[in-house]
Formats: sequence, structure tokens, C-alpha cells
Amino acid sequence: MTYISRYRGPMTDTTDSPAPDGSTTTARILVGVDESEHCARAFDIALSLAQRRGWSLRLVAAYDLPPYDFEAGDQILGSFRDMASAEARKPLDDMVEQAEAAGVPVSADVQEGNAAQVLIRESEEAALAVVGKRGRNRFAGRFLGSVSGALAAHSACPTLVIPAKWDAEASEALFAPRQDLPGGEAAATEPAELVSASGAEREDRRAFENVAEALNFDGDVIAAVDLGESSGPVAARAAEYAAITGRALTLVAAVPITVGTRFPYPGQGALEVRSMHEYRAEHLTWMTGTIREKHPDLEVHWRLFDGSPAGVLSEATRTAALVVLGTRGHGGFSGLLLGSVSQSVLSRTVSPVLVVPTQNA
Repeated sequence: MTYISRYRGPMTDTTDSPAPDGSTTTARILVGVDESEHCARAFDIALSLAQRRGWSLRLVAAYDLPPYDFEAGDQILGSFRDMASAEARKPLDDMVEQAEAAGVPVSADVQEGNAAQVLIRESEEAALAVVGKRGRNRFAGRFLGSVSGALAAHSACPTLVIPAKWDAEASEALFAPRQDLPGGEAAATEPAELVSASGAEREDRRAFENVAEALNFDGDVIAAVDLGESSGPVAARAAEYAAITGRALTLVAAVPITVGTRFPYPGQGALEVRSMHEYRAEHLTWMTGTIREKHPDLEVHWRLFDGSPAGVLSEATRTAALVVLGTRGHGGFSGLLLGSVSQSVLSRTVSPVLVVPTQNA
């Protein structure tokens, strides 16, 4: 599917783009495995997605050896390698059994090496990578902060990050129907003002005492949209996941127009701000119509904010079912190469976040 933007030219959806040999992208979900409960949660999500899409699973565990000790000798190092490999393999057998019982094709492997490098390499043969996240900016077990940033920034396929508190009430649930809405330190601290939005939205949207109405996306899939070519793949992926989960899709754009802006003449400033708002609102309206053409049964809305992209999207994760980001952006979402915006959202997220590579978009 190709989006033709009146602003930035072609925006291509690379969801099912051909591989170098002419075949379509490998329909395989990569899961980074360790013995933590966070990994188990990521596996459950990956298994559910594989069932819904008819894809296979690729389970990969990794272990590192300590610096080579010449005095210890090859025999001791070999023994350590055997123990490390056996420890890393422990959770794989049960996961393979679950996948086979669910009728999902599955392969599993234990590899020696840095976890980030192993997963990045494996992502070249995958359609999606799924990993668990623990706490603030930390991944479970072997998949700590450096691995999360490296995988999301350098993966050849989209990376779905599942946060620690995201608990499904039923094993068949793709995304949890409820979530813990944080307060205190985790609450929003960056101001944002809703500039404009599409027409009437869902009537069944719940209200939350600690969530502003404009930033309440109760159960929607959110797509972070800008005016650049990266919007195509991001919106297309978000529409896919909204369709297969039966959720509404909301396109969100955030631009800090009035923050730090100085105009020599107040009247000129008001005209410039209104022009920029209208410019983006027209683009969001056009993109909404384009998505509806491909997904006529999908409920699609959009919202435009004057505020920090990182703040708006981080706040959106408190009520959304899924937030979809690109790894490269323009305009209001500049720096999405796992830079200030993406890293900020991943470190504070409450909902799952899908990071989509768009370098070649």
C-alpha cells in the first residue's frame, strides 16, 4: 500500500514488502527468552499474535561467557559454557510445548553472545520482535536497558515492548482490557493543549480521575504521526493492530508550536500559529480518510496537540492499548531514532509500545 501525501510525497507501507529474493517478509515473531515473568508475559502476547496472524515463533535465549581466563583453562571454560547454555535453555522447552499445543509452528535456539547483538541479528529474519520490559527503562533478566535501546533502535523489524504491569486477565487476550493508571511520579508533568480533533468519538470511552479528557484514549491504538514519510509505515502498522484486535485507531500529532516561539509582531504570530495548526489538521484528516479506504470497518480518529511529543505520547500510554512510534521522524516528531522522544516514551510507558523502523520510508 502506498500513501501519497500532498505535503511530503510518497509514504510507503512496508508491512509486506518483498525480500531481496523477491519473496515476502518472513512471517516469524522473534521472542527474546529468559526465566523472568516479564519474558513469560511477552511470550503470551507473541503466541496470541502468532495465532491470530498465522505466523510462526522463533524463541531465542542468549548467554555471555566471562572474560577468558588462561589460567583456568579450556576445560573449566567449557564447563561454564555448558552450564550457562543449560540455564538459558530452561524456559524454552515449556514455551515450545505451549506453542505446539496452540498449533503454532515454533523453533528455539540458545546462542552464545551479547543478547542485544543476538536479537538484532535474528531480527533480520523476523516480521516482529517481542520483548518484556521491567520497571522504568529496564528489561527483564538478561534484557536490560542497553539491550532494549539497542534492539528497538537497530532491529530490522518492528519491536513490540510489553511493560511489567501490563497483565492480561485471560490467556487469549492480546492486550490487557484494564491497566494500572499511575499517579505521583509516573503522572504527566509536561503541559499539552488539544488544538483540534476529528468529529465525535466513541461513546463508551471511560473517564479517569487522574487523566485529562483530551489525553484519554481508553483502549485505543495510537499512531504517532508527523508530516514526513515515516507516517505511512507507522499509521499502517497501527491500523493493522487496531483491526486485528477490534480496537479504535487514533492518529496523534504533537508539536510544541507556542513553546519557545517568538514573533516580532503579535498579529503575525497568531496567523503563523493558526496556519501551522491548519496545515497539520488537513494532513491528519487526509490520512484518516486514506486509512478508512483500506480498513472500511475500522473506527479512526485524530487529535492534534500543542505540546511536547514525548509528554503527549507518554501520557497516552496510560490509557491506550498500544502506542506505535517510528524510529525516524520529521517535524514535531523529530529525533525518533530512539532519541529523546522514543527513549522517553519507552522509559515511562504503561501500555505496550510498537517501535517501527522507518529509515528507508
